[in-house]
Formats: sequence, C-alpha cells, structure tokens
Amino acid sequence: MRRILARGVLLVLLAAPVSALSQTTEPPPALPDLEQPVVEPEAGADAAPADGAIPNRTIETGADAPRMAEAPLLTVDQERLFLESAWGRRAQSALEEKGRKIAEENETLAEQLSAEEAKLTEQRATLDPAEFRKLAEAFDSRATTIRRERAQAVQDLNTAADADRTAFYQAALPIMGEMMQERGAVAVLDLRTVFVSLDAIDITSDLVRRLDDRLGDGTTGGGGN
Repeated sequence: MRRILARGVLLVLLAAPVSALSQTTEPPPALPDLEQPVVEPEAGADAAPADGAIPNRTIETGADAPRMAEAPLLTVDQERLFLESAWGRRAQSALEEKGRKIAEENETLAEQLSAEEAKLTEQRATLDPAEFRKLAEAFDSRATTIRRERAQAVQDLNTAADADRTAFYQAALPIMGEMMQERGAVAVLDLRTVFVSLDAIDITSDLVRRLDDRLGDGTTGGGGN
C-alpha cells in the first residue's frame, strides 16, 4: 500500500521468550509483547535529518517584514498537519487506547502460558514420557496459535491507523487546493522536501485551523473511522 508519508505511530512486537519445556520437545514459540504506541518526534523544519534524508531549513521572517499574502509556492508540514489537527489528535488517542488494551491482553496471555509451562515442567517427573510429550506438543500448538492471533491484532490496528490517516489526507486535499488558489500559488510542497524556505509560505498552522473547522475530528462527515 502506498504511504503518503512516514507514519507517526508505530506498534512494535517484541518477543517475550518462553523457556523450553524439555530437551525432548521444541521450545514453545515466544508470545509477542506489544509496546505502548510511540509517537515519532514531529518533523520540525530544522530537525536533524535521518540518514540519507534531505537537510532543510526554514528561515524566519523578521517582525517588521511584511508577510506574503501570495506566493507561487507554498509549503506544508504533513506530519504536523495530521498530528495537530482535531482529526489527528482523535486518531492518535484512539490508537493509543487500543494499543494499551492489546498490551494488557498480551500480558495476561503471557502470564497464563508461563503458568501452564511451569505446571507441565512440574508434572514431567511423574508423567509417562509419551503422555508428557503429548501435553507439551498441545501446549506448543496453543502458544503458536496465540502468537499468530496477537500478531494479527497488531497488524489490524496498524492497518486501521493507516487507513484513517489516508482518509484524512484525501479529505484535506480539496481544502488545501482552495487555500493554494486563494494565495495565488501553483503548488504546495512537503516542507521536508524543500532545502530552504521562508516561514511566510508555510501554511501548516492556517490549514490546520481550516481543516478543524471544515472536517472536525473526522467522525462526522469527514470520512474518519
């Protein structure tokens, strides 16, 4: 799927290792653990560029300098546009809440599997080897299923977040076009792709206000999830 810009939210699966039940069986797969959603630092105009990224800078106009009412080119910080808008704040809050729920569920399941593993380990001395192997294989199969289901839950959450962000930019484009025409511009560029620009042509803050007025938080008539 084509991404409009780098995602502001990342959900990462980390392996919480579950020790092997015995040397006669394969180690049960690790149960995924979900970190809290992480908000990437906002891409400011003078932020240090990532490896291979284009360095850029925004030059501030002096207090006594007239701000340009019109300019052939305008810039917008796409990441700020989303994260500072009512739509983006709503989406981020919902994403973090769902992420917390998944993390709590993962922790509960990890504790359950750990307890089951400990119980099987204790039973090994009294069980027939064939019976123990049967129970260990059943445990391994269940752990594998749980890991797959939890990974799918994270993937579904990320997919929904991407879809909501894409819907935001699709809804924002016509409004951005209106502002472009009002200011006599022929194009709006992503601020991060511009080497040097004046802050007078950055329409991010003005556009956020207009989007909030027209789209709200994206839940009523704006196409949000």
